[in-house]
Amino acid sequence: MRSIGFNALKSLLHESRDKRVMITFHSVGDSDSVSSAIALSAYLKNATVAKPDLISSNAARIMKKLGFDPESIPMAFDDSSDLVILVDVNTFDECGAFREKLLSFNKDVLIIDHHAKRDVEIGNVIAFNDESYNSSASIIYSLLESLGFEIDERIAELLLTGIISDSAELRNAMPDTFMQIGKLLKASKKDYQTVLEDMAHVADPEAREQTINDLMHARTEVRSGLLFVYGSAHSHANLAADDAIRVGADIALFMSVVEGREVSFSARMRPPLDRKLHLHLGVLMQSLAKIINGTGGGHPCAAGAYGPLTSKGREFEDKFRERILDLIRSNPR
Repeated sequence: MRSIGFNALKSLLHESRDKRVMITFHSVGDSDSVSSAIALSAYLKNATVAKPDLISSNAARIMKKLGFDPESIPMAFDDSSDLVILVDVNTFDECGAFREKLLSFNKDVLIIDHHAKRDVEIGNVIAFNDESYNSSASIIYSLLESLGFEIDERIAELLLTGIISDSAELRNAMPDTFMQIGKLLKASKKDYQTVLEDMAHVADPEAREQTINDLMHARTEVRSGLLFVYGSAHSHANLAADDAIRVGADIALFMSVVEGREVSFSARMRPPLDRKLHLHLGVLMQSLAKIINGTGGGHPCAAGAYGPLTSKGREFEDKFRERILDLIRSNPR
């Protein structure tokens, strides 16, 4: 693996503008990863965006609201590409069904990410990892601006949603984040409150009732000074897990079963515990996915896993708790 700086990354993208490029992201793509991929594809003339498995329901909803069709993103690896770009991901292990394809791909793979570098023992990997950015969307905006690419209104707002969502609504913002938001608001011709409203989602009363019931029936425990919350969700495990964090949980894991055929887990963690515990939920969920014969991945504080073995829910939960407690013991705060 070869690491490069910003100027080298900028040059590489400029040189690749007319090449056949496939852009993808981590398993269960979120707003930051998907917005970054789409925005970068607008610059590269022969680029396509592909998903390794799912796009999160929240990211899909925002895309639709901004006029992008999440269903138009194929789940197909383009072996004929001259270059594959991974955004918002720093290891093949986070790429779900594309992992094996990436390992056998014999041309360059470019990583663009705002998380700490992780070694990929493949000679054809070029990596840009810079933790001074709060999001991958922030990196992509810096690149497009530096390359002199004119960003249209839709792409500007799409990048805004990625930056805002990955900064936990600016709680994890960097100094340059506010400068970028100002420029993107001007390009999108929208004010900050309007963008927040476009990102917001108020579920119907029945769905909210279900989520409240899911939380009321959840199990809680305090271990090593942290509040863990576990539960089953009637429909959307991610909504229950998000709300558990909002009301005070440090770590949450919720499970839902789709038509008795597939089990889905959503895990959440309160920032900045990922840095304090040196814990990446996406990596953890990817490693645990084999329990349910499935796939998983995501971000340090928000990740998911899904698979067909619906009877393995409690085993998955037990291993999830066990792994985190092991990490806490080995990384005392």
